[in-house]
Amino acid sequence: VREGRTLRAVTPQPDGTVRVEADGGDAVAAPHVVAADGMWSPARKLLGVATPGYLGEWHAFRQYFTNVGPDAARDLYVWFEDDLLPGYAWSFPLPGGGANVGFGIRRGGALTTHDMKALWPELLRRPHIAAVLGPDARPESPHRAWPIPARIDRVTLSTGRPRFVGDAAAATDALTGEGIGQALETGILAAGAILGAGRPDAVAPAYERAVRAALVADHRMSTALAGVLARPRLARGAVRVAGASAWTRRNFARWLFEDYPRAVVATPRRWHRGMFTGPGAYRLD
Repeated sequence: VREGRTLRAVTPQPDGTVRVEADGGDAVAAPHVVAADGMWSPARKLLGVATPGYLGEWHAFRQYFTNVGPDAARDLYVWFEDDLLPGYAWSFPLPGGGANVGFGIRRGGALTTHDMKALWPELLRRPHIAAVLGPDARPESPHRAWPIPARIDRVTLSTGRPRFVGDAAAATDALTGEGIGQALETGILAAGAILGAGRPDAVAPAYERAVRAALVADHRMSTALAGVLARPRLARGAVRVAGASAWTRRNFARWLFEDYPRAVVATPRRWHRGMFTGPGAYRLD
């Protein structure tokens, strides 16, 4: 099915294949389907396994800026603002002196998604955030907002031969809303189950076991920690401990953004040499 087409049908066939149809007459039949079609997953809806009215556990809001100050152009910043907890604001450096700046909130808190647009300019004016972005920072594109699903422990991962990955599997992190790593991992696990399970009817249980073994312990740890970070006093204490030394700062950032498993203490099967000593995916001072 060509990119840009609207999905119209996902239909199991008598011969065991699945026929996927899009508008414009595009169609393909395959022995397995991997649906990586996002939070609103048209495949999930067409197969009758979507959750009615589901809007995700988090909501994110971001805008790209250009001509930011040297700090924002070089370093990753995370701000745990009292009124956002257990959410947070961020600034991630981009090539060419730009930055991805935004914030996320968990649904069900004091802030609602309707508050986010009005809060945005005030958040950017806060002195500690404005100082990092610099006086010459300018938005280079409109702001964007989107929901984030984070319920990997409760969602349907397979229905027959189709399986869901990434946001379609609600695989994002319950503490940070990050989902790129989980999307890649669920995609790899789906492919591994298809290639390694043998019988077609063994693929779905193999995939579900692999996903739960890889992600559910971290999801539950993240959910528990989000409850801690929802309390400003506890959040400030955690940040003070994390900032005690260069080693704690580096490993807190690595742990926060899942450079190693969040629940590694509870899952020693995932321990490996050099876990806490390597530079990780993020090089931080």
